[in-house]
This record gives sequence, structure tokens and C-alpha cells, in this order.
Amino acid sequence: MNMTLHPLALAVRSALLLSIAGAAHAAAPEAAPDDAPVSVVEIHGDKNDGTSYGARAASTATRFNLSLRETPQSVTVITRQRMDDMNLTSIADVLVQTPGITVQENDSERTGFSSRGFSISNFQVDGVAANYSSGNSALFDTALYERIEVVRGATGLVTGAGDPSATINMVHKRPTRELSGSASVNVGSWDMRRVQANISAPLNASGSVRGSLTGVVQNRHSHLDLYKERKIVAGAMVEADLGRDSLLTVGVDYQHNTPKGTTWGTTPLFFSDGTPANLPRSFNVAAEWSSWERTYRNAYANLEHRINDDWKVKVSYNRLDSTSDGALFYGGSGYPNRDGTGLSVWTNVFPYEETQDNLDLYATGAFHLFGRKHELVAGWNGWRRDGVSPAMAIEDPLPFPLTIPDFRNWTGKVPQPKSWRTGASSAAVTEQSGAYLATRLRLADPLQVIAGARLSTWKTRTDNFNTSGGFVNATGRYESKDVLTPYAGVVFDLAPATSLYASYSDLFKPQNYKDKNNNFLDPVTGSNVEAGVKAEFFGGRLNAAVAVFEAKQDNLGEEDSSVPQGVLLPDGSRPYVSTGKGTKSRGVEAEVAGTPMPGWQLSAGVTRSTSRNAKDVLVNTIQPRDMVRITSTWRLPGAWRDVTIGGGVNWQSEIYTTATAPTGKVRTSQAAYTLLNLMARYQITRQLSAGININNLLDKTYYRRVGFYNGGYYGEPRSVSANLRYQY
Repeated sequence: MNMTLHPLALAVRSALLLSIAGAAHAAAPEAAPDDAPVSVVEIHGDKNDGTSYGARAASTATRFNLSLRETPQSVTVITRQRMDDMNLTSIADVLVQTPGITVQENDSERTGFSSRGFSISNFQVDGVAANYSSGNSALFDTALYERIEVVRGATGLVTGAGDPSATINMVHKRPTRELSGSASVNVGSWDMRRVQANISAPLNASGSVRGSLTGVVQNRHSHLDLYKERKIVAGAMVEADLGRDSLLTVGVDYQHNTPKGTTWGTTPLFFSDGTPANLPRSFNVAAEWSSWERTYRNAYANLEHRINDDWKVKVSYNRLDSTSDGALFYGGSGYPNRDGTGLSVWTNVFPYEETQDNLDLYATGAFHLFGRKHELVAGWNGWRRDGVSPAMAIEDPLPFPLTIPDFRNWTGKVPQPKSWRTGASSAAVTEQSGAYLATRLRLADPLQVIAGARLSTWKTRTDNFNTSGGFVNATGRYESKDVLTPYAGVVFDLAPATSLYASYSDLFKPQNYKDKNNNFLDPVTGSNVEAGVKAEFFGGRLNAAVAVFEAKQDNLGEEDSSVPQGVLLPDGSRPYVSTGKGTKSRGVEAEVAGTPMPGWQLSAGVTRSTSRNAKDVLVNTIQPRDMVRITSTWRLPGAWRDVTIGGGVNWQSEIYTTATAPTGKVRTSQAAYTLLNLMARYQITRQLSAGININNLLDKTYYRRVGFYNGGYYGEPRSVSANLRYQY
């Protein structure tokens, strides 16, 4: 394994370690005693106060409430303070600044996340698995959440089917026992206007019942011509203490996104003569009415009960109803001529309705064995997703030509065709469930072992109906039963605040590809192996970690090249073949997050990751091999203490792929680039502050994605936003 870091990454890491070492020498607090009691049951707290860039605990990986140092995997927590400081208003904004995560767009509405060379498909809300796609979750507004936990690697113990990439856990804000609230107004580039408010209060005299309300209205245009979006977000939550030992939480979230001028593809990279097109960042040949409207309604309920001082049980239910209405028109097909002609139009309508039900039940607590106190967790969770795709008919002939007359003078003013539902539809049902059992054993004062396994079942089917609503056939049927995914982790304390760790997790992921005999391919299987060292400074206010990892996937499906191109399966798809032993991703990560000294907040990470297939050929080259993510703020001392300044650095290495140009196959790349962000805030009064954020300070022109349909997707130019925030 080649663990050589890029020179820039080495320099950054060295500087960070020197800074931490110096600060630790100057202000290290007294360490906690070795025999400090272990807190197993916490009904009203999670040890994360949200006021810094550091976090004390996370339970996304194993269900045990572990400190970050005790968790035998790489964990990053994006706190509320960091989201506010850097104006991170969507999950995509958050993950762009998260170490080890790559964010790439296919167009204005479809965004994908990757880590360690693999796509991210595992998401949670308050620790409950939710089968979201990256494209949908990227849109979710952060106003509803107190923090975002990111566990890199496989989490097969809790989530079951997935990838050895990462799990994203979105943790809601919780009501407070006293009256509190906040309101903010934000204005920025491209006519961005955002109003956000939150209020939390006790609902009875004792405060045993508490509630909160959150609301957001946002309108924005874009650096893309014609594009604009309106977003409405609302959330309500109620917590009730049912006696001293039980806590009931119920809530509902709502989000509605209405974009116009929506793209459906990337910007062409080549002119028809094969030369680079170098089209402007504002390029957009969508219709004014082109849209991909989406609505999300999420209702949830959690009940925690403390059985005794050592044991608790928790049951959680989550129901997500989502609808989308795509009516798209985009001239992104083909190679443009220099006179503005040559582009063909993609257009379609596709409504979609989906319902997800998620249920999670577990018990956790302590037991004594051989004179030591250990912990146990046992649980079951599962989800069911029902998706309906109504068949649509579109006006024929269309009221516009299917070519762009001149992209240089495009106005987007074309008539919208009539469309209607035919009555036919397809209904897809996917279900996953599994039971898991794990224990945390304290084998010696410095040694802890976490061991467990999950037994999962996964099945899917698609039913097709005719225009009269009658059943026609079923396709895509597949079932995996009793799939075992083991998990093991070990943590060894070198000192009271420094630990060595190692972990192993299996995974599986069913795939819908069929071979030339019309049989489904075996599920993708894989594993994640990780080892490293973690340390806490200043009583846990600063966490640092260095890790090496190897993640792999086997049985990945790829198109069967032995079958002629014109030969299709009965359902119209191409046959696939399993690649057997598949892709391996190896790398190293280093991260530090928290408060090195009063007034200084820091989050920084360096990642190097390389993916190769079974033939030892580099793959996933559209993901950067090296990344550096740094965010920091400093509250000035003395007479300037009302001023906070900060910023961030995002650097990544080259990405490349093979694209098809008019002259044939060519290597298409985006060279390494650095983005600089700045922020400043002035505390006008104790409650009122004014701030400014500048992203892409140097106005760097770069592609976030290359090669998708032989095009590229530009990153945003320089943008400026100003906010006024009142905190009660």
C-alpha cells in the first residue's frame, strides 16, 4: 500500500500537529482518571453541545454511545456552530467541507456523494436508517438539524445493505427546557434571499413537555442563466417526559423545492471540430419552464425508556412521503458548432411518488462478568419503500423543434408541451430488515473489544400495470435471505487520552443486473478494514485521528461485452456479468477537530485514497486521489472580542476520465485546484450579530464533474452573502 502523501498534504498535517502540540503543552488540563465511570444510559443528552467544531460522542457506527476516541472507525461531526459560521444551508454544502467526502453534480438537481472510492448510499435520521438517494438528501436543508455525523467505512452492523464508503446521520435539533429562539436574514449573490426562524419553549409549567418550531423561506437565482429556485422548509417537534424514566419525541418535517430553468445534463466539453468548447460557466440551454419539483413530508416518533440505571430501550418510527414532478427540457446532447447550432434536446416528463416506512428497535445496557463492567446492544430494524411511476404521454408532434437553433442567443422561451397520465404505471417495492447483536467487552483496563453481527433479509419487486390498472407482469424480483455481516473492533489505550484501534466490517448490496441467461447477478459483497490512532486534548475539546484503511467490493456487475450490442434481455435491458473479485480502495486519513484554545475553532482533514480493480488498473478516477479540507475561525481577544474571523481551504488533486469527442476517445480532466472561503462576524449586542461569507474568494473556474455524457459541470463562481442573526 502506497501511503505517500502529497507534499501540500504533508505540510498541512505537519503544521496542524505542531499547532496542537504547542497548544497542548501550554494549556493541557488534568486527565480524567483511569477508573472514571462509564455512562451507558442517557435519556436527555448526547454530550455534544453544538457550540464548537468538536464533538464528544457519536453512536452512528455501533449504537453504543462512544466518545470519538472510543469509536473504532473514522468519524466526523459537523456541528451547528460550524454550519452557522460557514453558512452551510444544505447537506451538499456540509459534505463539500467534510474530510474524505467528494461531492459531484450531474446537473442542477442531481448530486452524488462518494468516500473512499465508492458512492454513499447509507443515510440516517436521528440514527434511524433512511433509504434516501444522494440526489434527494443533497437538497435537505440544515435548518432542522443540530449536527451531521459522518462515519467513513462500512456500517453493516446497523444499516445492513450498503457500500464501504460512509454513512450520513442527520440529527435533529431538540426542544429546550427554557424559552429560546433565533431568527436570521441572509442576502447574497444572484439575488439570494433567505429568512430562517426557530423557537423552542416549555409547553407546561414544569417543562416536562417541550416544543420547537423551525421555518425557512428561500429564493435564489444562480450563476446559471435562466435558473432560479424557491424553497420552503418547516419543522415541528415535541418532547415529553413520561415520568422520570421515559421520553417521547414526535415531530414532522416538510420541504418543498421548486426550481425553474432546470438543467438535465452537463455543459458540452467539445465543439463539433473536436476542439475544447470552453463554454461560459453560465451556460444553460434549458427551457424557462424546465423543472424538477420535489416535496418531502417526514413524520417520526421515538420512545426511550430507562429500565434501570444500566439499561434502556428505544423504539423509533419514521414515515417519509415524497413526490417529484419532472418536466425537463435541456439542449445538452451532441457537439455544438461554433455558429451556435448542433445541439439536440432532451425532454421528458416523469412524476414519481414514494412512501418509506422505517422502524428501529433496540435495547442497550451494562452487565458484569469476571469482575468487569461490559455493555450489550441488541436490536432489529427494517424499512419498506413503495415507489410508483405513472406512465405519461406527451403531445405529439411537440410544439418545438428538438434542436437548439443558436445556443449563443438562447432565451429559454419555448412552449411547454401538454402531457397527461395514461393510466399505466409501474410500482416498485423494496424491503430490508435485520436483527443485530453486539457487545463491548472491557477485557483489561486499557483494552476494549466490540464484536457483533447482523442477519439481514432484502427483497425487491416491480409490478407493471396497463392503462386500465390491470396487472401485466412483474420484473426485477430478487431476494436475499439470512445474509450475515459481522463487525469487530478493538481499542487499546496507550495513555488516558490516546488510543490505538482497528476494526473490520462486512457488507452486502443486492443489484438488479441480470446475466445473459436472464438470471440476477449475486449481490455485491465487500468489507472495510481500518486501523489508526486517536487522541483527545483539553478534556476532549479537541480530537485528532490518523487512520489507514482498505475497502473492497466483489461481484460488481459490468456490461457483458461478449454479447452483441443489439441483443437485449426480455425486459429490454442489456445483460451484465459479475466481475468476481472487484475493486479495492486503499488510503490514509488524518483529521483534527475542536477547540485548540479559547476562541479558536478548527476542523481539518487530509485524505489520500486510491482505487484499483482486480487487474490492478486505477478506477474511479473521477474521484480525487488527494484532498485537504480546512475550516477555522478565531474570536479576537481583548477590545476586539466582538469580532470573529475565519475561513477555509478546499484542495483536491486531479480528476480525469475517458470521454468521447468527435475525433474519438480522449482523456478529459480537471487539474488540481484550491478554493478559498472567508467569513467574518461582528457581535453587535449579546443577541444580535452581523456576518459575511465569501466562497471561492479567488473566483476559480473549475469542473466539479467531468465526463458525464461527455460534458462537465462547473463549480460555482465567487459568491458573497451577508446575514443578520438574532439569538434569544
